[in-house]
Amino acid sequence: MASRACLAIIAVCSAAAAAPDPVEFNAGFQNRSGLTFSPDGRTAWWAEWNGKWGSHARGPSTIYRSVRVGDAWSEPVAAPFTGDFSDDDPFVSPDGAWLYFVSDRPVDDSDDDPDSNIWRYSLRDDGRLEHLSVNSPDTEYSPVVTSMGRLYFASDRDGGFGRGDVYVAEPSDDGFLASVPLGEGVNSRHGEWNVWVSADERALVFESSSRPENRSGPGDLYFSLRTLTGWAPAIPLEALNSVDSDLLPRMHPDGETLYYTTAPIGGHARIVSVKWVNPIGVEKHLKSITE
Repeated sequence: MASRACLAIIAVCSAAAAAPDPVEFNAGFQNRSGLTFSPDGRTAWWAEWNGKWGSHARGPSTIYRSVRVGDAWSEPVAAPFTGDFSDDDPFVSPDGAWLYFVSDRPVDDSDDDPDSNIWRYSLRDDGRLEHLSVNSPDTEYSPVVTSMGRLYFASDRDGGFGRGDVYVAEPSDDGFLASVPLGEGVNSRHGEWNVWVSADERALVFESSSRPENRSGPGDLYFSLRTLTGWAPAIPLEALNSVDSDLLPRMHPDGETLYYTTAPIGGHARIVSVKWVNPIGVEKHLKSITE
């Protein structure tokens, strides 16, 4: 029973194109992260940059795009809006209308704060670029939008549980309402930084740093399931976590392939993929919260 429930929760869209190998996406920089896809699985977006992982001297990050043409993927090209600033953490909305991302670009001429904010780029006719109202004076990370239009993201702003937390904001006619942190099932006194949420908001994968059970201090991946009383206590994805930083989860539209980034401190980030039909530990988690 738990396995069938897990499959129903994790499945997103079985009609999409088959998930490709992440090594197909390479624009020639030392680091790659945040691979995400359009709802039909035929356009890929990801970020690349030069420099060592964990270094403050890293180069600016550029978002790239590749399109499926026949049986192959096109040569990577920089997104139309990227190149002058550091852009990262792309995510395509479930309706395919917007590409969400974070950027250190200034909001206006008076903005001299280099922290990253959430922006979105229209993938429809006008190519509009918008700065979102949910941003704070601090740093925002990894925006994800659900089918209901809710925006999930991480931030190190004040008012949460720890050094970084996962937040959610309800949609409104002109953007989003004020964001609130998720409960203690997800957030902790440590750091929660990068997040993926299923389109139906029933499953969540996020990165957390410095938890006692972590294999890596900088960041391990955790899983939580939404119940009638809120997000269940998260469990580490032990089959995925390593001694390196593991972060930026993104699900392929087939609902069976999870992409995430792994990087050793002082090394370079790469994108890996794993089958997600019934990940180790999730069945046990489902059983424990339903008994």
